Amino acid sequence: MSLRLERIILMSEEFNRIPHRTRQEICEKFEIAERTFFDDLNFIRNFLGLEIKQNRITGRYYNADPSKKLPVFELSEGEVFALALGKEMLSEYVGTSFEPILRSAIEKIMRRLPHRVQMDVDDIKCMVKFDPGAVIKVEKQKFFDINKACETNRAVEITYYSAAKDEITTRVVDPYRLLQNRGTWYVVAWCRLRNDMRLFALHRIENHHVLEGVSFHVRDDFDVDAWIDKAFLLEHTGTEHGVKIHFKPRSARYIRERNWHPTQKLTEHEDKSCTLEFTTQSLDETKRWVLTYGSEAHVLEPPELREMLREEHRRAAQGYDRDLDSGS
Repeated sequence: MSLRLERIILMSEEFNRIPHRTRQEICEKFEIAERTFFDDLNFIRNFLGLEIKQNRITGRYYNADPSKKLPVFELSEGEVFALALGKEMLSEYVGTSFEPILRSAIEKIMRRLPHRVQMDVDDIKCMVKFDPGAVIKVEKQKFFDINKACETNRAVEITYYSAAKDEITTRVVDPYRLLQNRGTWYVVAWCRLRNDMRLFALHRIENHHVLEGVSFHVRDDFDVDAWIDKAFLLEHTGTEHGVKIHFKPRSARYIRERNWHPTQKLTEHEDKSCTLEFTTQSLDETKRWVLTYGSEAHVLEPPELREMLREEHRRAAQGYDRDLDSGS
């Protein structure tokens, strides 16, 4: 809710109070100039339809027809619960610096609801708890600045640390979309340095500057959602690979529970094992995922991924063999 909209709502309530308020009292209460007062008053009269009049003797403003009030919205108990639940989820995933803002917003909404659907937000918090795991916190101002740049199509100059290459570069990007994945916030952006679409982790952006005079046009031939879906989990390399993995019965119980990718195909076998097929743009990312299942997962295709896993297991075995030889 914008500051002006919130002020107009509260100001409208003032016109219904007894004793009625003078212009000076309202200006002092909301810390606004007289010009702002008249602008808001005209908005309340012309767009909200309230009959606000002034007593010519006392100079006090009042609602001449108290039956006319701002539209009241009602939410069911379930909708209030969902609203508060969303606040809890967001406060966990965005980072603790956002919680005061989210809590303030939800409480303002709750205060304007009819009493029959009031619920205690703290009670809801006790009933439901979100635990996203290892969350990487994001600076609030950085998040807001880049989100605004996405909305207004403004280019952003960033100083970025690449963990993969262990290097820092300065580049200009055209931000398309913010994306949250497993506790980390990213921005999907066209990189003018690499002339390609890239993902940038917000916490690795060491400095940023929104270029107010530099705008960009979203490419007509680019579907950001389709681009995001091409990745198996997150990473993109530009080359698609068909992957086929066989999971033994114990791991298959967990694999069949989820939809891992829009392109996936799951084949069930009589021994209760299964084979998962999908396309991915990053074999490195897929390799790391397959390794979490250990000997329960066996890659069938492509040959490149099979070789990557064979080499990874060989190196791991060598490390354990050295431990045995040294007696550790």
